[in-house]
Amino acid sequence: MNQELEKESMRLTHSEKEKLLSSQTEQEWYKVCDEIKFKRSGQFPPYLAREVLELYQSKFSHNLS
Repeated sequence: MNQELEKESMRLTHSEKEKLLSSQTEQEWYKVCDEIKFKRSGQFPPYLAREVLELYQSKFSHNLS
């Protein structure tokens, strides 16, 4: 139960998702990611990384080979 609460608190917030999706370049995207990681005391657990990756792939899919 406690792990589930921790996991929920590390999920992206609505405003973080908006910041990511409003970034115009990959450089801006990574700057927002750094801010998110900093806000979480340097932690970027796998489930958060997957959430960010899914958004990245939907936004920058044209850049993927």
